[in-house]
Amino acid sequence: MPREKWSSTIGFILASIGSAVGIGNIWRFPYIVGENGGGAFLIPYLIAIFLFGMPLMMLEFAIGRHFQTSVVPAFSSIGKRFRIAGFFIVFVMGIILSYYIVITSWVLAYSFFFISGMSMPFSEFTASYSPLVFFLISGGIVFLVVRAGVRQGIEKLSKYLIPVLLVMLLMLLVYSISLPGAVQGIRFYLTPDFERLSDPFVWTAAFGQAFFSLSVGFGILLTYGSYMRNENIAKSAGIITVSDMLIAILAGIVIFPIVFSFGLDPAAGVQLAFVALPQVFQEISFGFFLGTVFFLLLFFAALTSAVSMLEVPVSTLIDHYGFERKKAASLASMIIILIGLPSALSYTALELELFGTPLLDIKDYAFGTIGLIIAGLVLSITAGWFLDKNIIFREIGGSRKMQGLFMLIIKFFIPVILFINLAVRLIQPG
Repeated sequence: MPREKWSSTIGFILASIGSAVGIGNIWRFPYIVGENGGGAFLIPYLIAIFLFGMPLMMLEFAIGRHFQTSVVPAFSSIGKRFRIAGFFIVFVMGIILSYYIVITSWVLAYSFFFISGMSMPFSEFTASYSPLVFFLISGGIVFLVVRAGVRQGIEKLSKYLIPVLLVMLLMLLVYSISLPGAVQGIRFYLTPDFERLSDPFVWTAAFGQAFFSLSVGFGILLTYGSYMRNENIAKSAGIITVSDMLIAILAGIVIFPIVFSFGLDPAAGVQLAFVALPQVFQEISFGFFLGTVFFLLLFFAALTSAVSMLEVPVSTLIDHYGFERKKAASLASMIIILIGLPSALSYTALELELFGTPLLDIKDYAFGTIGLIIAGLVLSITAGWFLDKNIIFREIGGSRKMQGLFMLIIKFFIPVILFINLAVRLIQPG
């Protein structure tokens, strides 16, 4: 059976933007900026996404398109001994998805609460078994999209949701900049404190955010690359990177005026998204409408990312084991739902914890931070040192000088940056 392809370049680009633009752009990015000195963070972040994130993205697209297959078979094609590395990336991706769907389900729940005019504190919501219901619903939605295939599922979803997501973001932007504290919020966000640039932790945070935000190292972009036709990889990666960056920056312009107008903590993370902002929306004029738009925006971003994550194990079952798509999607979804159940229950009345820490948080640190960095190292080292460089050059094009610079970045710069980030995360888990 011939391999399914994207129906158009715009479909491929929107699907890739959908994989990159997730909760990390709209929720995580603003509070990472808040933790790292506001505008000072944007300078290393911009350097990181173009010097670090975009080359990794191009590498994944190149590997996927050349081998015309998913992660495990692609790594096996580089060398049989690297098959285990491919399985490791798929395993890490599956664990991350198992708890990412939990967070997606929280966002879906709050979308439902605001649409229906309900008011439920986050502590009350998580103490009930409602999170489990929304977890199963969210997992079911992700399964149905991936089951439908590349064109009819992933691509079609992205073509509709990404434009809607942008419209919603612009609606919130108009409201945000009209608030009394908008100027202070935007000033904090966009005015750099150059002294903070001497802090190495600001730089490691910037490179870490670029890594997580662009979905590089997950195996997602390698898989999406295997469905490419003759698209220009460098141009496509540039469009996706700039789009991801602009959405993250716009999200900050939405969040910080609200934060400063209502006296919230810009580095509050989960508390900001699920506790502070819902309280604000419930107290202001048109708050339920704005809350609905905000949480639907978050849900659409989370959904497109979750769909791209599920495609990694599903494509592996199809390409490596010969499964038919519907059976592959069913099996992968069931396994991920089962693995995710403890995470879904970790904040409920059962309080599933280990050493006083919710299981979801433990999995996020072990796999979403440490495991993902190791996966990125595996990808860059395997491709940079053991894959014929001419294969990469044929796929990415460009001049010999640019190709040489690209390989220097892949072979040396990216592994060093990832090793530094790994060391920092191990030394300072928080």
